[in-house]
Amino acid sequence: MGSAGAFGMFDPESSLNPAALGNITALNAVFTGVQDYRHTENPAGTASLRDTRFPQVGVAGPIKAAPLVLGLSFSNYTSRDFTIAAVDTLNLRGELVQANDTLSSRGGLSDLRIAAAYRSNDRWTFAGAFHVLTGTNRLESQRSFADTRYLPTAQKAEISYAGIGASVGTMGQFGPKFGIAMMARSDGHLNVDRDSTRVSQVDLPYTLGFGVRLRPLPKLDLGSQVVFRTWSGANSDLLEQGGTGADNTFEVAFGGEFTGDLKRPYHRVLRFGARYAKLPFLLDPGGQPSEFALSIGTGTRFAQQRAGIDLSLEHTWRHAGDTRERAFLVGIGVSLRP
Repeated sequence: MGSAGAFGMFDPESSLNPAALGNITALNAVFTGVQDYRHTENPAGTASLRDTRFPQVGVAGPIKAAPLVLGLSFSNYTSRDFTIAAVDTLNLRGELVQANDTLSSRGGLSDLRIAAAYRSNDRWTFAGAFHVLTGTNRLESQRSFADTRYLPTAQKAEISYAGIGASVGTMGQFGPKFGIAMMARSDGHLNVDRDSTRVSQVDLPYTLGFGVRLRPLPKLDLGSQVVFRTWSGANSDLLEQGGTGADNTFEVAFGGEFTGDLKRPYHRVLRFGARYAKLPFLLDPGGQPSEFALSIGTGTRFAQQRAGIDLSLEHTWRHAGDTRERAFLVGIGVSLRP
């Protein structure tokens, strides 16, 4: 996160590329949290928002009897925490009455991944993973009236999701200064139930990713990655459910990591990066959101390198049509090696 995702294809504590598990040499557990502070502007007005997420929890370790690394992780796939308020005027019994509507959602979709990586030699690592996609949304719709002769109303529903997917990846190291990584993933379709009744299916995307890592100087690592997702496959399903649709996305990231002391390479490193991405879900038909982000970060290991902490700060700018948003995201990651 401190390098804007530039090393995501090589990061064994990420769920992006299962082949990255090949970098793990001892049992390792990781927990991450993100706090974001957002300011949004649109034709209806402005708002300042805050949100707390825990995007990644994982544990992985090598198998002593074979050149294998096994990993189990739990991460965010999509977040659906939001509240929308609207004001309208209704004709009730021949009178115009102001109505205030609020729709709130809490929940999202999570990705449970079981992965294994095989190191065939000092150069190549191959891996595969099985994904279970699951989650719930608690929806609540409320309507109140400016005229107190009309009683307020409320409606609640629970939306649940279920799906499975699979991913494969590889990672190659060509000497100490250059490496590449590739991955492909298919998530099939997602079953959507409302209050235990099947209401729809949504096609989920294919994902393709490629990353490179270069060490031009002993103290400096540079990385870059490109990730493409076919979210347009969900477009017709979302339109049928009354949404505004989805489009294909791509993400490009570039960043670096500077190590001040080569004798202690995990002690107070400096990370930096930039990222540009197209976002999948449309606010208005034909207008695809995009975002640009700059990141910095650092990290250190202690307790004989059995524990570590990583910190990151990202400043993000998003826009879609007349909507603008800027956000600061503060990330913290804690890792342990028993």
